[in-house]
Amino acid sequence: MRWRRPAAEVLLVVVAAAELLTVEEDFTALPLAVCAAAVLFLPLRRRLPTVTLCATLPAMLTGFLWLPPMVAMFEVASGRSRHRTAVACVLLFAVTACPWPVGDLLTMTRQEVLTSVEAGVLMSTGPTALGLLARTRVELRARLADLTATREREQRLEAERAVIRERARLAREMHDTVAHHVGIIAVQSGALRAAETADAWKRDTAESIRRHSVQALEELRDMVGVLRASDAGAARAAVRTGLDGLRDLTDDSLLDVTAEVTAPKAAPSAEVECTVFRIVQESLNNVRKHAPNARVSVRVAPAADGRALTVEVRNTPPPGPGRPPEHVRLPEPRPEPVPEGETVAEGALPGGGYGLVGLRERAELLGGSLAAERCPDGGFVVRAVLPL
Repeated sequence: MRWRRPAAEVLLVVVAAAELLTVEEDFTALPLAVCAAAVLFLPLRRRLPTVTLCATLPAMLTGFLWLPPMVAMFEVASGRSRHRTAVACVLLFAVTACPWPVGDLLTMTRQEVLTSVEAGVLMSTGPTALGLLARTRVELRARLADLTATREREQRLEAERAVIRERARLAREMHDTVAHHVGIIAVQSGALRAAETADAWKRDTAESIRRHSVQALEELRDMVGVLRASDAGAARAAVRTGLDGLRDLTDDSLLDVTAEVTAPKAAPSAEVECTVFRIVQESLNNVRKHAPNARVSVRVAPAADGRALTVEVRNTPPPGPGRPPEHVRLPEPRPEPVPEGETVAEGALPGGGYGLVGLRERAELLGGSLAAERCPDGGFVVRAVLPL
């Protein structure tokens, strides 16, 4: 915390002053001035460690104050300069081992000299070792942080590579399976249209199947390219769906649809247009599966404040058993074999149950919302609000 450093500085000064009180009776004017300067320089040891060491060495030479030079030596050793640390350690050893006045060295016995040298080694190498240890700890912490960041980056890259591999696999599967079957549908519907000459309704139906199959192949090719490119820009470039395609979508839906599309003043983004198209497309698909005889109304319009685009697809309840009007009549389904233990409604289309879930996810990704609910009259409504 921020208060810890000032508290440590005050504590260090108090301890140094307490060291002086133990020898106050031996003070003269010069040693007192030297020791007072050393105590005053202690708070500068972090910003100016070498200057603080030089300012506190005379206090150690007097023999009255040893703590400030040792603390300054610790700060010097904690720095990044090994050369400066070595010079400071030698200087501190020399000052500690030499008596004051220096001339007393000539009168010292061998035992006293060895004691002074031992004290100099301990007082110089001790703070130096602690400072080097602190510096090593800081470097190890920084290195550990770098290794952790590198590891996280490698894990992220590996996850991205795994996603790219999975996208490529999905692209291969989509191309090899869906494209094969849709291609056969397009070719056979084209041949059926060319062969049919008597019934115009059958020719139109075959042409509609062929056109939708070709469009599905084009969109599939775009999506396969997006999966292989793994690029958001490629996804936006591949989008062929927008507000201008809603009219064709409703006309080809084989349903009784009333559409009201009002474009906003500012052109919406490609993502918003694509989401609107997919919401209408999936909603019409659900009506076609669950209420094929119902009437549908599609309304796309900007909100009152102009900051959002509202999409509403509402269908009435199906009118009951019977055939739909001629212009929306579907071909009679050919009975398919039903697996043992399962039942399928007559004419039902397969569905995975993920349509509305996917639409809600699309809206939420854009920061909007989507709600789907049953109406009191038995119909169904899908309503979405997408920010512009």
